[in-house]
Amino acid sequence: MLDAYRIQAAAGPVTEQALEGILFPAAHPIVNILAPYPADQRAALLPSVVCFMLATFLEELAGKNIGGG
Repeated sequence: MLDAYRIQAAAGPVTEQALEGILFPAAHPIVNILAPYPADQRAALLPSVVCFMLATFLEELAGKNIGGG
């Protein structure tokens, strides 16, 4: 996911649409891990999983100064 973001950022600012295109495929395998759980448990766990994924992504961006800032 970070490599895809780095490539996009090298060409200029990453649009919201491009970021969604990067995050969605990256999230798919993570969300599939929740598949064995009943629907109510998946619904309860999903916000935490998404939050953890986003926090990790942002920490990596900050630590590697990816995207110019």
